Amino acid sequence: MKILTWLLLFVPLQFAFAQEDHARLAADVLTSPKTLALTIQHEEKWHTYWKNPGDAGIATVFKFELDGKELKLDEYEWPAPHRYIEAGDILTYGYEGSPTFFFKLPANIKGNLKAKAQWLICKDICIPGGKEAELLFEPNGQVVVKSHRSGMSDTELSAALENLPAAMAWPADLELYISKDGDKSLRLDYSIKNYPVGKLDTHKNLLTPFLAPPMGFKREAVRFDPAEKAVVGTFSVDWDGEYQDPPQTLPADGKFTPPVRLKFLYQSPGGKTVLLEKDFSSFSPTAAGLEENFQKYAALGGEISQTAAAPTALEAPTSLAFMLLFAFLGGLILNLMPCVLPVISIKLFGLIKYQALPRSRVLSHNLVYSAGVIATFLALAATLVGIKSSGEAVGWGFQLQSPLFVLVMVGVLFILALNLFGLFEFVTPGGKSLGNKQTQDGFMGDFFSGVLSTILSTPCSAPFLGTALAFAFTGSTAMIMLVFTFVGLGLAFPFLLTGIFPGLISFLPRPGAWMEKLKYFLGLTMLVTVAWLSDVFLNLVDPAVWLWPLALFFISLFFAFFFRAKISKNAGLNFLFFILPIALVLGALKNFPMKPADRMQTSLSTNYWQPWSPDMMASHKGQWVFMDFTATWCLTCKVNKKLVLDTDEFQSYMKEKNVVQLRGDWTQRDDTITNFLKSYNIVGVPAYFIQKPDGTIVGLGETISLRKVKEYIP
Repeated sequence: MKILTWLLLFVPLQFAFAQEDHARLAADVLTSPKTLALTIQHEEKWHTYWKNPGDAGIATVFKFELDGKELKLDEYEWPAPHRYIEAGDILTYGYEGSPTFFFKLPANIKGNLKAKAQWLICKDICIPGGKEAELLFEPNGQVVVKSHRSGMSDTELSAALENLPAAMAWPADLELYISKDGDKSLRLDYSIKNYPVGKLDTHKNLLTPFLAPPMGFKREAVRFDPAEKAVVGTFSVDWDGEYQDPPQTLPADGKFTPPVRLKFLYQSPGGKTVLLEKDFSSFSPTAAGLEENFQKYAALGGEISQTAAAPTALEAPTSLAFMLLFAFLGGLILNLMPCVLPVISIKLFGLIKYQALPRSRVLSHNLVYSAGVIATFLALAATLVGIKSSGEAVGWGFQLQSPLFVLVMVGVLFILALNLFGLFEFVTPGGKSLGNKQTQDGFMGDFFSGVLSTILSTPCSAPFLGTALAFAFTGSTAMIMLVFTFVGLGLAFPFLLTGIFPGLISFLPRPGAWMEKLKYFLGLTMLVTVAWLSDVFLNLVDPAVWLWPLALFFISLFFAFFFRAKISKNAGLNFLFFILPIALVLGALKNFPMKPADRMQTSLSTNYWQPWSPDMMASHKGQWVFMDFTATWCLTCKVNKKLVLDTDEFQSYMKEKNVVQLRGDWTQRDDTITNFLKSYNIVGVPAYFIQKPDGTIVGLGETISLRKVKEYIP
């Protein structure tokens, strides 16, 4: 039972969690009339929101800049939205698929136009995000679309423009009535005569209200009389005037001053959705009139279904509290990732040594370790903010794209491995001294262990973590700092918990002679980490230049420490042995910045992968395309390659379905890849995508299986 308790410290109840999928923004221009068409291409089963999002959600916002200056464009009416009944019985209005929004362009427009769309996109979770499209209007009248195009022809775009809801005079057969329905609520009833109910699109409201503060419309309920071909509908309406500035109380005399203008989308009997507007100067103090008709038709049992056939979605865990929870859970799961396991194992080694200490002392050690974790996460967050403020693109694990940083880490971890083999005394996790300087119970080692755990965890991604990081990377400085702090708290949580409740580790064996052998084993795991980081380093630089200097550095450093520990501590002789690795380090620093490796070689691990680029994606439109974004420093990527991508079963299926395979190598800094991932709210690797023959991009998240691929490529 205690072992199970320990495991639960590291594993949340829901390990498998659907990661975020996305939408992209496509741009086209119609010449007659001169119109900008922006198409939001949603991933399957994802949707964004209409001007009135309903009970929850956030309306999509469009903004424009011409040569860096804000530009106001008149918009056409938005396409008619679908109605969604989401988890929790929440009513919303929005779009899936590829709706197109149209904006009027000035006749003589010239210059660089940026169109920005900000939205909340929802499926199992909701993610705030947005995309940008860029177009160049040249002086000769030509238009260059620099970003994605929708793939729609001018005829299709013109038809979509023509099909937008158009203003229509108030129909004589539509009667609408507003009455009081409580101290702070109203009721809107309507009836329509001679309505062909069989033509009603049940994915949409019959009458869809626009936002009309201080009136808040709730769900539409509809009944009909088949014999008389009459439809009666009703809305409950909240009066929210008390919350406005200045407050507006519900008029006691039933008169609106000034009159209230209500605006609706209406499914006309002809089958087209039209726009209706009407001013209302008063309401009835009591429910009457149409209420009687509604009750009569309700008794007939003629109900029009209000259940949307479109996929449902869980309403937005997009609050700050949810994102911080995701950050915490993502950090917690990082404890199980291969990147950080060597250092975590050494920290566990330290916990075993501390078992005999008083509870307060164990807590102190674990608090210092946690401080190292959180301090390093804050340092990473500050660095990220600095890079972002300079206008550079940046992603999760960015420090491992720096060859100098990786080389320093290689040296530090190699020295720690030599320490674990007993070649010198150095403060390591669980150690007690730094040279001849004593430190209280190895607190310096605990802090340093937290630093290493953080640095080695950043090449890994985990469930929940991607959502929180995408939220943070697009947020303010304070948001980035807060989210990174909670990731650090998640990573440190098992040790905070065992510090408070030391009994949780009582199942571990007592300290003894066996720990010496365990220390050697941990030294070997550290050498494996050194080998991994060395491979990362050689993929960041020219291996022909750096392979032998790196090997010579390891050999000479080992000889220096071995000579000092086993042969002689003579200062002069030790200086001679240590001077060679020191000289190698100084010589290496003179060669920075380093010449990068050949990207073509690092991108192609086998002959069935081609290097990814936007041009390669475009050239294979019309085919199925599978895309793998990876990096040499990403151990999770390597595991996925070994278990899935490079298996005979996976490759046979790719060949059977004639799927083009593209691999994006993010080992080195590559702003094209960074910006592509960022456009889909992804900030790290691994990341997997499928491009359908029509050009639609489907995001598969950071986990991959052949079964998942078969869901999209049948």
